Amino acid sequence: MNNYHDYVIKDGRFIGQFEEMYQECEDPWEASKEDYDASACSVTTKRFIHEHDPCRVVSFGSGKGQHLAWLDCDADGVEISETAALEGQLDHPLQYTVIDTILHFLQTDNQEYDVYLFREVLWYLLPDLDTIWTILDTRHGAWVVVELSFYDDQKYGREYFDGPDDFLNQFPFPIVKIVREHTSLTQREGRVLVIGRVL
Repeated sequence: MNNYHDYVIKDGRFIGQFEEMYQECEDPWEASKEDYDASACSVTTKRFIHEHDPCRVVSFGSGKGQHLAWLDCDADGVEISETAALEGQLDHPLQYTVIDTILHFLQTDNQEYDVYLFREVLWYLLPDLDTIWTILDTRHGAWVVVELSFYDDQKYGREYFDGPDDFLNQFPFPIVKIVREHTSLTQREGRVLVIGRVL
């Protein structure tokens, strides 16, 4: 049985074979509605979006759309894997855009969104992250929402930000909300949600 780690990040090295992953792994992330309901970060994201309704959301790395469907909002999915997007459109009434990179989407898409959602994808964007932040800094009034997991024994990406506190200290927009779901006593492992506003 194939493991999604074989296609994404393995032994501290970014692989990034997302199209191959979705072709070989039926449900690579193994996330369900129950998982989303049990996550303080995800529940806070959903509540925040609905509190600001009506708002238009774009979700980067939206996979097969389970999370977007769970959010139950006016959202567009942006996905690098055509296989994931095609299956997502079959299962959910969502609008998908298939892209080569998120950076290219932001550079060329002229639509205005109220919420830019990066759920568990930032590790895959590290070389482009400064440019992505610079582009979003021109989207005045928009919200930038990031959910990101960290690990005590993490190898990949630590030169960019070494743990959740370092990530939050480097977040470039004024922060209005932080939620932490720590699973280790070091306060490093677990998921962090940050919501910022582009002024």
